[in-house]
Amino acid sequence: MAEVDPSAPSLELSRRFAAPPARVFDAWLGKAWGEWLPPAGASCVVAELNATVGGRYLVRMKMADGRNVEISGTYREIDRPRKLVLTWNGSYMKQEMLITVAFLADGGGTVMTLRQEGFPDTALRDAYKGGWGGPGGSLDKLATFLAKSRAEA
Repeated sequence: MAEVDPSAPSLELSRRFAAPPARVFDAWLGKAWGEWLPPAGASCVVAELNATVGGRYLVRMKMADGRNVEISGTYREIDRPRKLVLTWNGSYMKQEMLITVAFLADGGGTVMTLRQEGFPDTALRDAYKGGWGGPGGSLDKLATFLAKSRAEA
């Protein structure tokens, strides 16, 4: 398992969700992950998901520009509902990245902080910033997913 270069570009985003930490945390570890994970204009299928420490995941995305990409990795730490650490290997790059997600109770909601480390360059980091946090991006989709799942509960 390769270690992430601490001098490589990284990204950190925080967002508050109107759901308790356990619900936000669980959204990362189920097949429904594919509903909210892809950036705006993309779709995703969760092909493999073994949400245990050392377990693997594989997602297949159809990007807005027509490219097909696969992202895979392993779960390094699962501390429900506080922290999740996973590796991130995109089929379009040669190096492994690391994602750490922290979940902090905030009244009746959750402040989720996502840190992604090990980008090969700032251009890819900036693209991910838009994919995660831009309009219609993953975090917007996660908020919609959490609101929908609350309404269905």
